[in-house]
Amino acid sequence: MEVIRKIKSIMIMIYSKDVDDFVNDVIDYLDTNFIRIGESDKTNIVSMNFSDENNSYIITNDYLENIELENIKSVWFNGGCINSGNGDYENKCHEILNDAFILQKNITKIGKRIVDFETNRLDIMLEAKRQGLKIPHTLITGNKKKLQNFYDTYSKKNGIISKRILDSFYYSDDSFVYNFNLTFLITPEILSKTLDDFTISFFQERIIADFEIRVIYMDGSFYSAAIHVFKDTTDIRTIFTEIDKSRIIPFKLPEIIEEQLEKVFKKFNLNYGSADLMYCDGDYYFLEINPTGQISFINNPCNYNIENKLSQILKNGK
Repeated sequence: MEVIRKIKSIMIMIYSKDVDDFVNDVIDYLDTNFIRIGESDKTNIVSMNFSDENNSYIITNDYLENIELENIKSVWFNGGCINSGNGDYENKCHEILNDAFILQKNITKIGKRIVDFETNRLDIMLEAKRQGLKIPHTLITGNKKKLQNFYDTYSKKNGIISKRILDSFYYSDDSFVYNFNLTFLITPEILSKTLDDFTISFFQERIIADFEIRVIYMDGSFYSAAIHVFKDTTDIRTIFTEIDKSRIIPFKLPEIIEEQLEKVFKKFNLNYGSADLMYCDGDYYFLEINPTGQISFINNPCNYNIENKLSQILKNGK
């Protein structure tokens, strides 16, 4: 007879990227049973059994055997997903079945799956504007004439930049492979090589910030940091590995900005995530919200101890 490993004590389920120091830090504070599922882990559903009296949901993967998930008390979505490793169809089946079980449970849920969040990327920018937050002038187009007019408007100021619309890192056609991983500056050379009609793309006026702000939002609390960059950069992510070229210090947003941001998070049912803003000439500009975000590079230099606070929410359900 097959022996099923059942965990009757409080149980925490963590979805995460394969490598994430902040997740490791949170786990260090957990003194209860947990399951961590990475984005490349091959996880299979052994069985799902439902009756009027009892439910049962058992999974297994390369390092977990027959884990009963009926007893989970909290879930943290920080990237990752259920992946069977057996093709797109079975992966989709696993995703739908897992969601049917996990998402309907009346348990503590922190964060939101990226797959559920991605379709709202542009909605969030517009909602931020509706709540009174400033946003950079934005153009979404696949037409060169529209792009040229937008470029001409800002060419004598700070220029324009392009960002990815979705989380895909690249797109290819018959002639080129386009890297969407980082934000980049639109130059005359790029414009000269741009086709009259191209794939729909996201453009914004370039704002030269006095400093950038990374905001961590967790269960109604804000943890913000001002990021002073000592070199010209179009995408702040390029300096994350060059700490000597930046200075990160704790920062308190004005109360009105926090109130506006919280309304945006709540509008999209987000109780956890990060937001990026820019401060320029007395104004705060909203850029985007990320349901996972990079936490450690803010948490560590600012000594916010967010990992302990998050672990308490997961353990206590509040």
